[in-house]
Amino acid sequence: MRQICLACLFVLTPSSPGTLLAAEDRLVLKYDAPGIDDLLAESDSAASRLGYMQTALPLGNGRLGAMFSGGINQEHLLINEITLWMNAKRGLGDVAQSGTRPGAFRNLDTVRAAYREGKYGRGPDSMEALSTKHLSSVEPLGNYAPFADLLISSDHDPAAVRRYRRSLDARTGVGRVSYRIGDAEFEREYFCSHPADVVAVRYTAKGAKLNLRIAVTTQHRVTRLDSSNTRITLVAECPMAKDDVAFMQAVYVDATDGKATPLSDGSLAVAEATAITIFLAGYSDYLPIYPTFKGRDFAADCEQTLSAAVAQGYDALRTAHTADVSALMDRCRLTLDHQPSGLTTDRLLAAGGGIELEELYFNYARYLQVCCSRDAPAPSNLQGIWNADLSPAWNCDYHTDINVQMNYWMVNPANLPGSFRPFVEWAKVLAESGRHTARETFGVSKGWCMGVNGNVYGFTAQNPHGRRHQQAAHWIAQNLFEHYAYSQDQAYLAEVYPILKGAAEFFIEFLAPWKDGSLVVYPTWSPENAYLVGQHGRLNKQAYGASWDQQLLLNLFIDCIEASTVLDRDQEFRETLRGLIPKLCPQKTGKHGQLQEWPEDWDDPKDKHRHISHLIALHPGRDISPLTTEELAEAALVTMSHRGDRSTGWSSGWKTCFWARLHNGAKAHQLYRFLTAQRAYPNLFDYHPPFQIDGNFGGAAGVCEMLLQSHLRSINSSSPDIRRAAFVAYAQDAANPSHFLPIAPDDALARAPYILHLLPALPPAWTGGKVTGLRARGGFEVDLEWGQGELTHATIRSLNGGAFRIFYEGTLSEVIAVEQGESFVWPLSN
Repeated sequence: MRQICLACLFVLTPSSPGTLLAAEDRLVLKYDAPGIDDLLAESDSAASRLGYMQTALPLGNGRLGAMFSGGINQEHLLINEITLWMNAKRGLGDVAQSGTRPGAFRNLDTVRAAYREGKYGRGPDSMEALSTKHLSSVEPLGNYAPFADLLISSDHDPAAVRRYRRSLDARTGVGRVSYRIGDAEFEREYFCSHPADVVAVRYTAKGAKLNLRIAVTTQHRVTRLDSSNTRITLVAECPMAKDDVAFMQAVYVDATDGKATPLSDGSLAVAEATAITIFLAGYSDYLPIYPTFKGRDFAADCEQTLSAAVAQGYDALRTAHTADVSALMDRCRLTLDHQPSGLTTDRLLAAGGGIELEELYFNYARYLQVCCSRDAPAPSNLQGIWNADLSPAWNCDYHTDINVQMNYWMVNPANLPGSFRPFVEWAKVLAESGRHTARETFGVSKGWCMGVNGNVYGFTAQNPHGRRHQQAAHWIAQNLFEHYAYSQDQAYLAEVYPILKGAAEFFIEFLAPWKDGSLVVYPTWSPENAYLVGQHGRLNKQAYGASWDQQLLLNLFIDCIEASTVLDRDQEFRETLRGLIPKLCPQKTGKHGQLQEWPEDWDDPKDKHRHISHLIALHPGRDISPLTTEELAEAALVTMSHRGDRSTGWSSGWKTCFWARLHNGAKAHQLYRFLTAQRAYPNLFDYHPPFQIDGNFGGAAGVCEMLLQSHLRSINSSSPDIRRAAFVAYAQDAANPSHFLPIAPDDALARAPYILHLLPALPPAWTGGKVTGLRARGGFEVDLEWGQGELTHATIRSLNGGAFRIFYEGTLSEVIAVEQGESFVWPLSN
């Protein structure tokens, strides 16, 4: 292996804006047949709904979502709006809106006594039964709901169609359908504009005329449906357990040279046209204001939005839309060396995938992120923004035991930081609501907490099942601080600091001593796993001091120490955290050599559970690394070998990240290939089953981790040995070598440069390629090129000015300081 002096091989150059790349086939999903489009026909069934979600192609602007099936005799556009939920409650009092059980804290010690006495299982005096009886919420969570539908019917005979093509350009966010009937050519375009906040559709014909019937429908109660020569207006109410949600979908139709006729059923007929343009706007009455969550003038917003879109016209809207999406998509791009096959996307999948699909999947994941999370009032959910079902799987909600967090792992490294804003706004609501849950459920006077399921109405209470209790504020807070780590934006850090501090304050008061006197979290669980299954059954899940909780607590406390230092506030709070950290329950290795999932050595080597939550310090945390904590990394390897390779989509995405952090590029690639080739539907939505979008985002995060890692900090800038240079959060206990004690940092950590590890887990199959625009912690953008499996060129651009160190092939560079706007260029030579 070549040894390279990294300290001197660089030059400084002014940064320059990224070059816009021409639209390429590499970023296009393409098909030669329509998707399933009979969702609302008489044959509608669960199978047909699933079929639509697996084959229709997605559009979105972060708030408004759409899917098009490309049907010939009927085009079905499914419309979603990120705030539309049903079967929940809103407008309650401050405490009630949180969903918490008032006064539950009076029985907390009764529940905790069952833990201390080891009352496992599901008996009437068990941990689970008492938790359900005394602490669980009885309020409805509800579910994410479909919004409305746009149906466009023609008189075209599918049997007469030739040269059918359906595509989605992930670089521009434009969908297309084209086909021929006889000598006539028919084309369509679709996009969902963020600048204009509308869905836009254009039908054109050459050598024939268009005769269409355009209808709007919804699965909810309609209060108004009417049409005119240019408009269809739908007003409806989505059912809630309290205070139904009103919403409106308004459609503008320009028949160009055709004749438009409103029909009595509220639809619109267009005859003898050569071009038809459709704009669609839709809003609910939701506002993210706790506890009312109401007040938007949705009707006025629909009118204003449509009027503005009509005034601009289709061509101007399309130009603005493609410029908007391509600017985001061009920030980061993966290009792998391969010969394009020319296969349609579904055939590429059927052929078993490969490098071509792996490249497309990553770039497409970034497109999906652009579509379902931007500046909307709520973050992406289990299905991003797309849902056709009144009773979707897992409520299409916000699961805080990994899923909503995984949705946002890739936004920073894949250079879409603006997509994180909805998560921030949601966290503010949770912190406000969670104060009531902390007080009423757990008797904690400061801070906030969050259960395992959330909605858009501030639900923070404990899950109705006692076995699924958790306090998830620490994992929410991890995402919030990571966003700062990448941007180094102190104004943002000041904005979220009260949320971070509140999460820590809750645990300061909530932690309790266990058998050995160390502080642990309980009641809790290790999502979503069971222990002592032979004695107590597969639902024996409630526990104490689960490793994931303890790892996240250390992560949270260290983040709060750094944030407090950077912002120069709350020194007493910092010292409190520093005093608590050594008292936390240590991480432990067990009798099989594994990293223990619980404080007790309960792990079963035959356990293949999809959740591996006790490796959270490996990823997305930063406190286990083969470079700095070899013993813990070896224990993580044992755990990974026990759990096996294949699982659900999101789990495969997480395992890709784990193996990348363990610097095993071949294994990371094996999981990523499984995810892309065997856990993807024809439209490349993640196959859980059914669809969950976190697999798409987790897989993309795994690609970022294979190519660049920046989670380690150089606390000792003079050492060339990375183990001595990097901050280490766990130290082996000399008196008990199977225990690893938490370490509190001093203020110097806040000034420590990040270590940029280049190509830490490059897959051997990816022999050549490049990636542009990856982001690294510390405020840097990184371009990498490689050939024959070795790095050939690296450019590191400084967004804010700062220092970093590079680690590559076992060599750690000196500290490199770069001014804002300058670049570090590393040309390798033999």
